[in-house]
This record gives sequence, C-alpha cells and structure tokens, in this order.
Amino acid sequence: MRATAIDRAESRWYRMFDNPSPLVKQLPSAAAIVIAALLSWGNADLPFTELGVALLGIGLVLAATLQAAVLSARHVYEGWVVLLVPMIDIIGFGFFRAGTGGASSIFGSLVILPVVWIAAAPGIRWVFVVGGLTSIALLLPYFADPPSTSVEWLRGVIGPLVFSAVAAVVNELSRQQRMRVEQAEELVVERTRALSENVAMIVQLRDKERQYRELLDSFESLWASITAQAVIATDCGGKVTAWNPGAERLLGLTSAEARDDVRIDRFFSTAVLSMLAAENADRPSPEHEVLPGYADLPPGIQALFAQADAGLPVDGDIEVTTAGGSTVPARVTVTPHKDGAGAQQGYLFVLTDETRAVEVARMKDEFVGMISHELRTPLSAIIGFLDLLQNDPGQPLTEDQQEFVGIIERNATRLLNLVGDLLFTAQVESGRFPLERDEADVAELVRSAVVSAGPHAQREGIEIEAEVGADAIPLLIDSGRIGQALDNLLSNAIKFTPRGGRVSARVRRVDGGVELAVQDTGVGIPEDEQGMLFTRFFRASTATRNAVPGVGLGLTITRAIVLAHGGSMDVTSQEGVGTEFRFVLPSAPRTEVLTALSRTD
Repeated sequence: MRATAIDRAESRWYRMFDNPSPLVKQLPSAAAIVIAALLSWGNADLPFTELGVALLGIGLVLAATLQAAVLSARHVYEGWVVLLVPMIDIIGFGFFRAGTGGASSIFGSLVILPVVWIAAAPGIRWVFVVGGLTSIALLLPYFADPPSTSVEWLRGVIGPLVFSAVAAVVNELSRQQRMRVEQAEELVVERTRALSENVAMIVQLRDKERQYRELLDSFESLWASITAQAVIATDCGGKVTAWNPGAERLLGLTSAEARDDVRIDRFFSTAVLSMLAAENADRPSPEHEVLPGYADLPPGIQALFAQADAGLPVDGDIEVTTAGGSTVPARVTVTPHKDGAGAQQGYLFVLTDETRAVEVARMKDEFVGMISHELRTPLSAIIGFLDLLQNDPGQPLTEDQQEFVGIIERNATRLLNLVGDLLFTAQVESGRFPLERDEADVAELVRSAVVSAGPHAQREGIEIEAEVGADAIPLLIDSGRIGQALDNLLSNAIKFTPRGGRVSARVRRVDGGVELAVQDTGVGIPEDEQGMLFTRFFRASTATRNAVPGVGLGLTITRAIVLAHGGSMDVTSQEGVGTEFRFVLPSAPRTEVLTALSRTD
C-alpha cells in the first residue's frame, strides 16, 4: 500500500509540472512581488520613492495572479488570454520598479520571470512582444523624470535588448524541446505502428503463397510499365535474359526475339566497342572467376563488365544500335545482377534515350551562333560609323562629343567581343572549331602575350613579367588560338590582382609536352568553386564580391582551345594568396575529337 501511495503522489507531481496550470506558472511572479514589497517596507535602504506607483505595480501583479487562478479553475492552459497574465506582470513589475527607485531600483530584474513565461510560447513573435513590453516597463521612470545623462538613457535601452536576447534564447530552446517531444511522440507512434505491422505480418504469413503470387504480379506490372527507359538483364556471358517494354520501344526487338540467344554486344557498333576497350585499356582488370561465355565477349563489353565488377560506376553517354541499324544517343549504366545470396547472376543495363536532349543542345548552340552572327553585323557597322564620326575633318566633334562617342565605341567594342565569345563557344559545342596548326615558338608567344598585357598591368599598378628562358621551344600548334588562351589568362590575372600585386607567365618542357602557366597574387578562388570554373557563364564569388567585370566565358574558351590541341588544364588557388592556371600541350599533336568537348564539361 505504501508503494502505491508514493506512486500516486509522484504521478500528481509529474502532472503538475509536466503541464503546469497558469496559476503554477504565476506563483513565482506573485511570490517575487510579495517578497520585494516586504523588503522595501522593512528595509530603510530600499524605500518606496513613489508609494502609489509601487502599490499600482503590486496590484497589477496580484490582479494577474487572480486571473491565473480563474483560468486554472476553468482548465484554460493555452491561448493569448493565458499570455495576458505575464504581460500584465511585466507592466506591474515596471510600475513597482518605478516606485522603488526607478532606474536605480534593484527589482528591475524581476521582469525576467514573466519574460521566460512569454518567451516559452510557440512563435518568434513573442520575442518581439517581450522587447516591446520590457521597453515600456524599464522606461516608465523616464516618463516622469527623464534622465540627464546619456549613460542612463543607454541603460534604459540596453535592458530591453538584454531581455529580448534572453527571450530569443528561451524561445529557441522551447522550440527545440517541443520538436524533441514531437519526435519522441512520432517515434512512439512509429514503433506502435511497427509493432502492429509485425503482428499483422505474422498473421499474413499464414497466407504466404497467395502473397507471393500477388507480389509477382505486381512486379510484372511494374516491369511492364517502365517504357521511358530500356532495362535489360543479361547472364554473365552477355546473353539477354530480361527485356522490358522500354527496350522494345528503343531497340526495336520484342521480348521473345531479344531472349532468343541475343547477346548485348549486338546493340553496340564496332567503333563504340573499340572506344570502350581503348578507354579501359590502362585500368587493371579485377581478379574474379571467369564465368561461362565471358571470354567470348568483345573486349569493349568485357571492359564494361570488369568495371562494374570492380565496384566502379559505369555511367556514360554512348551511341546504341537498334535492330534496324540506326544509332541512338543514350545514357548507359551497368550494374552487377546478383541473387539474394550474393551470387553473380549477370548484369543489368539501363539505357535512357538522349535523342531529345542532344537535339535541344544542338538547337541551343545553333540559336546562339545565329544570334551572334546577327548581332555581329550591326555592331561592326556601328563601330565603323563611330570611327568615321570621330575622324571626319569636315565636321570635327567637340570635346564632350568626343567623350560621348568614345564611351559608345568602348561599349560597342565590348559587346562585339562578347558576341565573338558566344560565337566561339557555339562553334566548340557544335564541333566546328578549326585549328590552323603550324610550328611556332611557344616561348616567344609567352613573351608577346606579356608585352601585350603590359599597358593594362601598368594602368592597374601591377608588376608583370615573363619567366622564359633564352632557348626557343618549337611546337606544332595554332599560334593564334594559344595566344588567345594566354591573353585570357593574363587578363583574368590582372583583373583579379589588387594594386601592387604581381603576375607572371612561364613556360617549361615537361614529359611528353610543354607546360604554360600564369600565376598571380590576387584574391584567389574558394576551393568549393574551383570545379565549376570552366563552366560557361560561371563566375566565382570572389569576382562578384569584388565587382570584377566579366561574363564567365574566358576560361571556357581557354579550356576548349587547350582540349582541341589534345592538352589538359588545371588550376590551384587559395583565397587571399593567389591563383595559378596551368595547361600542358602535347609534343605530338593528337586528333581533335571536338564532339567530346561538351561531355568533358
């Protein structure tokens, strides 16, 4: 019996403090005002300076206590009417403070009790309510007796800010606590639901055979509904074992025809298989059991299977060949197909038709090229007539007119350069990017680029130099394009380097080629943005933050030039230290495969 009584008492206390009534929440404020009144009455050092004002404050707090008692009796625990209680408390404490010394009263901190009550309510708006009410409460003495010093005014302003900060912290902690309670309740509901599901599963196991048939029917319906993608399963020898309707639509064979001893390599041309084999020639083949039929597969398919078996992602754009002999651009993924015990059963191919995406990309590039051509002609005419206007001896321009025409000409030239950049990128994307290779001295190209950038660097107060030896470095390249790439890098380096900085360009021989580099002591590039530098129209945050002009095409063009020469390009950068762009041109020129440039972006 004793244990039962203790349990009942603990239960009552738990209910009281787990969901306290308005009266329980109000008791600390009521007790505080009573104790403060007794201290002021009995202590000569804490006198009532304005007895009537102090009694008004006590009366407001007691009235709020009475309201809390009424609400508790009616079991009203939530709502704005409940929050009126601590609001009245704040005003009451403000009057009591004003009547016991005003700004010098020690009882101003009592406001924290109703502040905590209000701040614990859901919603950030109550933090602002606290700020407003505490401002009124703490500034009440100033209405009757305005302070004479700025320090006293500052004290009256800082107090509400402190209480608002406390309220914000309490509000956030309350929000997190409510969230944890909700999560705990959701977890209880979830576990209850899981328990119910487990009980239901035990019952359902009695009808296991029926459920299996329903599951099999559902799987077959799902398999038949996948028409947007071709899903093909093969055995370890590459023979088709499953063929969904999407594969029928894309490749032109029915399921029965595809499973009639058809191998997966039938849908890849010889050129594609050779490309796959060449791409994977340098990769070490994983050691695994040679499965039946594997050795008879073409090297390209073996390379795909080996990459999938090694756990490497097999996902790329490849042209597939349909039953009718036409080719379709597709996104191909390959994954191992294993049974429930983990034994290898074959491979799963997923092919997504990319015809529309390729066509959209082509139309976009054609549109950019057309617009660029249409803009270039009128811009060239504008610049030409501006030149005639500036140099007409019969009608000389005034100084103001010269200035205005100069501004027009500079902006028209800038726009013409932008149009040229757009046209250039369109040529790259469409595969119409010609190179005029000839033997050229790369060292001399670097010197010339630095000399051309010299006036720009001098205007910006930047030191620029070419770190080039006396020996010539001949290379079979398109000197105009490589010069353009160097000009782009040097221009960027100067734009992103503050006055007093340094920019340098160097060239040196490396294994299999020649490396060119441009280094600066500029603002640098954030590490998480360096992977996007070569994306069209991308601009680093340091560029926008420092208002550096540009549209984000220079690096894209530079990289396209380097790739067209069969080279590679990379960057290292650190914010506040500087940036270095490097590209390597091979000594032996490779065949340009411009259609691959877009896939490397």
